[in-house]
Amino acid sequence: VIAMGPWSVLACQWLPLPVVYGLKGHSLVFRPQTAVTAHALFVDVATADGEAHTPEVFPRPDGTTYVCGLRGHDPLPVDPAEVAPEDGALAELRAMTAQFSPGLADAEIVAGQACYRPITADGLPLMGQIGGIGGAYVATGHSVWGMLNGPASGEAMAELIVDGRSRIDLSAFDPGRLDVAEIP
Repeated sequence: VIAMGPWSVLACQWLPLPVVYGLKGHSLVFRPQTAVTAHALFVDVATADGEAHTPEVFPRPDGTTYVCGLRGHDPLPVDPAEVAPEDGALAELRAMTAQFSPGLADAEIVAGQACYRPITADGLPLMGQIGGIGGAYVATGHSVWGMLNGPASGEAMAELIVDGRSRIDLSAFDPGRLDVAEIP
C-alpha cells in the first residue's frame, strides 16, 4: 500500500501512478495570555502587497491556538527531515494573524512549522488498486483532509484488500481516472 502522503510521488518511479504533489504550508501555535473562544475561524486577508490569503484559526483545549494558511513555494524535499519553514514565512504569518486577531498579536509562539499536503491534479484522493497490479494499492492525496479522513480511508482500503471490495464506493478515487506520471 502506497500511503506516503506527498512522498507517494516517489513510487511513480516504479509503479504506474498519477503524480501526487506536495503543497507546502506554514503554521504557528500561539499561547495567548487571555482565553480565546472555542470557535474555529476562517479568514480572508489581503496583505500590504495585495496578495490574498485564507488563514484558519483553531483554538485547542490546552489553551493554545493553531493558525495556518500561508502557502510556501519550496519544492518537496526527498527527505522529510528537511521540511522547514521558509525564510520570513513565520513572521509573515504572525503579522497576518495580528491583522485580524489583536489578542494573538503579542502572544507567545510555542511552535512554528511547515508541512506538505498531498494533492492530486483533480483534488481528489487516490484510493484503490494500482493499474491492475495484483497486491499493489494506493491511498494518498487527501490534502488537508487526511487527518480527518484517514481512519475511514484506512478501513475502506482494508476492506478492499481483504474482501476485494469496500462498503464505501471508491470509484471516484480510482487512481486510473488520472494520467500516469511520466518520471524520467
